[in-house]
Amino acid sequence: MRLLSRIKCLSLALGFATLSFQSAFAQAPQGEQMQPPLNETQNDELNQKLQAVDQMVMERMQTLNMPGYCLAIIKNGKVVFQKPYGFADVNQRRPVTNQTVFGLASLTKTFTALTLLSLVDKGLVNLDDPLAKYVKDLSPQYQNLTIRQLASMTAGVPKVVTQEVEWRNQIPILDKMPLQFEPGSQYLYSNFSYRLIGSVITNVTKRDYLEVVRETILNPLQMNSTATTVIMGKYGIVATAYGDNNGRGPLRQIEYKNPEVSFSAGMLASTSDDLVRYVFGLMSHQLISPQAYQTLWYQRPGLTTGAPSPWAFGWSVGKKEKMGGQYVCSMNGGTPGVASSIIIFPESNSAVISLSNLRKPPVYQIAQKAAAIMFAPQTTPNLAPSAPEEEQAGESGSD
Repeated sequence: MRLLSRIKCLSLALGFATLSFQSAFAQAPQGEQMQPPLNETQNDELNQKLQAVDQMVMERMQTLNMPGYCLAIIKNGKVVFQKPYGFADVNQRRPVTNQTVFGLASLTKTFTALTLLSLVDKGLVNLDDPLAKYVKDLSPQYQNLTIRQLASMTAGVPKVVTQEVEWRNQIPILDKMPLQFEPGSQYLYSNFSYRLIGSVITNVTKRDYLEVVRETILNPLQMNSTATTVIMGKYGIVATAYGDNNGRGPLRQIEYKNPEVSFSAGMLASTSDDLVRYVFGLMSHQLISPQAYQTLWYQRPGLTTGAPSPWAFGWSVGKKEKMGGQYVCSMNGGTPGVASSIIIFPESNSAVISLSNLRKPPVYQIAQKAAAIMFAPQTTPNLAPSAPEEEQAGESGSD
């Protein structure tokens, strides 16, 4: 009851109007503790960084022939930058706004992990239980996988299957494929691990996946424009998806991946405004219990080989040398027509959030570069951005 009360209070606190770039220094969102006012030198320094970010984004938009992009920056618990760029639909000349819906692809996994941990808090799921307790009629090799192994991508579930179909028809196909290694011994990014977690969520709650996510996250945070591209399409605010063969061909309109295929590994779509609410909700530490937050962002189960595991519960985490040793939680999402990123600095309540309707590796580097400009030490203002987390993990963004 105490956690539910905190979530209700959080819902009220986050009912704010999102700040634009032009009003970057307006007062903090309702319910936040105001920071001490910046002195003139600090204001000048922040302005210079924001101008550098804005100039960098505009240059990348042009050189990468990007149709649309949204970038938001939170610093010390306040939105200091939020700006849309380009077009949601090039042919219609429909501009991107902070209310434009973009696909999230694998950012969906962060919602799935958060929802899973909320069920752990309620005593409905145990992370060390075998999958067979929650999903029936599986082969023996899949029955004994633990929920923690699935959530950490260490279960050995294949990355690629012979045929990818709607998830309700996918499990029998997946179940016939051998595991790639002894569970717990290696890390392998697999969308199917998180689709299996989606089945755990639906079977435990006896409700639709999106309905559970809505109750757990979207409603408390007033994320009213987050669903799927199919659901939001009827409102005329979904960005058109584009591809250009990784920069080797002309920009062309393409179709979004079917949400029924991606399911709980990549089906969600959202707006810049809603993702700002989401990140504030995450940084509030009020959506799940303190222990669950440790599992979400800090505790990473090691492999049976003794090696550390790089990723778990939706996030790549750790202290980043290029960011002056700051602790960073990050995740990318990508399918054709979708490039999304969230980079969170939880110890300073700061973050970078980006959305685009064109996917290729350099698009992800814009958010990385913005984070470097804003949060890296002064001695390394021009450090090269790292590769997208999904690519680092061997995943090119199929969900």
